[in-house]
Order: sequence, then structure tokens, then C-alpha cells
Amino acid sequence: MPDGAPADDIDLIIRSIVGLAKRIRTDAKFLQADVSYVDFTLLFVLNESPGMRAVDLAEAVSIDKSTASRQLAGLERRGLIVREVDPANPRSRQLRLTPRAEQVLADADSEWRRRIAARTADWPVSDLHTFATLIDRYMGAIDPPGESPI
Repeated sequence: MPDGAPADDIDLIIRSIVGLAKRIRTDAKFLQADVSYVDFTLLFVLNESPGMRAVDLAEAVSIDKSTASRQLAGLERRGLIVREVDPANPRSRQLRLTPRAEQVLADADSEWRRRIAARTADWPVSDLHTFATLIDRYMGAIDPPGESPI
């Protein structure tokens, strides 16, 4: 706990983080019926880092390789990703989004923006800026060695 941070504030942060995660998973249901929250997360990360290998993607989203393999197989079957030969290592495969996946992400981005705008419509611009800045600051904090991120 940060020095001098009241326990009630820490409790509120914990409840809010859990609530935010739940809301994000619930809101993710507006995506296509065949795209789960985990699928969306994988697609989002691949969009940010095209050409990742499956093992690197699994590490990036903190899931085990077997879970990533199952999820990726499903995404490939549904035409959302393709595996391409890595020119630097022909035995390795790079993951790329298909145009369909790019459309899923574009539709999701529009919907997320609409929902955030609706939920914060009565907020002063300064509060919205503070909220965005504090979330970014929290997410940028480095976890102590041996601890998993929350």
C-alpha cells in the first residue's frame, strides 16, 4: 500500500478495477457472437503488433501456450487471422489479421468510443482528461519483480 494511502481508498480502487474489468467483459458482448472477449484481446494485440508469433502473443496477453493455440485455431477457422511464413525463419509462422478482423476491430472501436462518450457525457473535460491520465499512469506502473500485474 502506498505510504499514507487510506485503506478505504485502496478498497475503492480494488472494487473499481474489478468492476471495470467486469464491465469491459460484459460490454465486449456487443461484438459479433463468434468473437469472445479473449478473441477480441488477441485481435487487438495483433493489430498493435502485426506479425507476432503465437508464443509471443501468448506471453503478451498472459495466457499459456496451449490456450493461445486453441484460441488462435478458432480465429483462423473463422477467417480472422492467417499464419504466414516468417521470411527470417521459414520454420516460424507470423500471425496477421484478415480484413474481416480489421473490420471487427474498427466496429468495436466505434462502439467503445460511443459507450465511453455516453457514460462520460456529463463529465467536465478536465475530469475526462484526469481519468484518462490516471488510468494510463496506473497501467504504465512497473510491477515489483515476481508479481503479476493487476
